[in-house]
Amino acid sequence: MTYCITLILSLVLSILLQKEKYFGIFLFTILVVLLSIAFSKFLHLYQQISNRANKDHLTGLYNHGFFKETLKEQFHDAKKLKQPFTLALLDLDDFKKYNDRNGHLQGDKLLEFFGELLKKSTEDTNFIAARYGGEEFAILMPNTTKEEAYVFLDRLRKKVNDTYFFGVEHIPYRCLSFSCGIAEMEKGMYDSGELIHKADQALYYAKAQGKNNVQIYKEHNISLDEIKFKQDLDTLEQQVKFFLSKDVYTYRHSKRVFKYALEFSERLDLTDHEKQTLILGALIHDIGKIEVPRDILNKEGKLEKHEWEIVKKHVTWGKEIIAAEKQFDDLIPLVELHHERYDGKGYPYGLKGEEIPKLARILCIIDSFDAMTTERPYQRTKTFEEAVSEIIHCAGTQFDPFYAKLFTEFVQEKYLSRVQEQAEEYQDNKAVQR
Repeated sequence: MTYCITLILSLVLSILLQKEKYFGIFLFTILVVLLSIAFSKFLHLYQQISNRANKDHLTGLYNHGFFKETLKEQFHDAKKLKQPFTLALLDLDDFKKYNDRNGHLQGDKLLEFFGELLKKSTEDTNFIAARYGGEEFAILMPNTTKEEAYVFLDRLRKKVNDTYFFGVEHIPYRCLSFSCGIAEMEKGMYDSGELIHKADQALYYAKAQGKNNVQIYKEHNISLDEIKFKQDLDTLEQQVKFFLSKDVYTYRHSKRVFKYALEFSERLDLTDHEKQTLILGALIHDIGKIEVPRDILNKEGKLEKHEWEIVKKHVTWGKEIIAAEKQFDDLIPLVELHHERYDGKGYPYGLKGEEIPKLARILCIIDSFDAMTTERPYQRTKTFEEAVSEIIHCAGTQFDPFYAKLFTEFVQEKYLSRVQEQAEEYQDNKAVQR
């Protein structure tokens, strides 16, 4: 619109200069000034609306939508530039109890007061503070390590403890306090959602430690207990059973991959939480194939190009299914990324090397091994020996070379040695019969 108006004014000026030189310049100047004022007002109005869209009306901090968009941008930039990037999630302790005792209006004043504290504490930094939702807040900390973030947030926690606000003497700690979880971007992370999930787990751990403390995300603090692991296993088992009526191959394949992951994980240097995540992810990794049409899943012969494109979408559909249950967020990378290749030629994103999360790289090997050694109408079944040779051959291209070596050793010790023993026993029995 601006360019069109400028062009029209230029034409008007050229005509006026030919007819009425001085009057034309005068009229043109008046029009330009009036338009400048109009555009200035328009820009000011746009900035006001933009601020309203990006700011939380109660606390004055950035809102949830702006936080999520900025997190994605800064996560991508930090990964590209290989700079540290940390996220902190804060939760006001016993806010519900404060609300119940003092009323929601006073609770809103407390949120406003705490938001102002966060704003002042971050105004001389490059940090971005936002209201995440309810009594939860978030701070984006670019170019900051988790240790540096811990120092900043623990100092802030003590400052908050020493800051009085009406009514806080009646809640358990008798002062204003918050719990905080910190997570730093790691090499294997591919999505900002992982960072939120880990910061959220660290926050949960901080609350479990009695509140009013700051915790950095650590794997050994987040391990699942055995009872919850079995409950999750039962829940996912029920989901996988949907394949029984649609695609028995996928059901059996999922069960075998689960079995291999269960056995192989015992040989790996993984935390309990990582082992449980790998096992659960192996069971549910192909859940997205529920959305693939039956005639494509059960087609005999090579798939057409458009059919193959539909099959490839199962990783994205699987992610959406798993994301619907927050308790299974840890499984999302395994479901979505088990077809990525070490050389960057996989799908859906073409991630390369250690850009692919460790557990997804391991699952890729197990999944491929079972696919190679299972009978399918459109491909010749490989023996275990041939599959092992294929994995060794593709180490460094399709597969992570480190885990490919460990898995082939596992198969040779666990399965091939057993086959050899059975063959020798069979030959001995035949010799005795003779």
